[in-house]
Amino acid sequence: MCDYEQFLFTCGHSPIRRSSYCHTARVDDLHQCFSVKVLKRVWQQAGICPDCRTQAQH
Repeated sequence: MCDYEQFLFTCGHSPIRRSSYCHTARVDDLHQCFSVKVLKRVWQQAGICPDCRTQAQH
């Protein structure tokens, strides 16, 4: 099982990122996980996501 974490931004975006690979993904050349994916942590963020921040600056 690969572990994931999710980031909740005030703009409504919520990207999910892998925080650790399972054994199968670690030994695979492309780090592919065919097992269960587990959401381990959810992080509430105080601002907007980097993509929205970049768009707001232009």
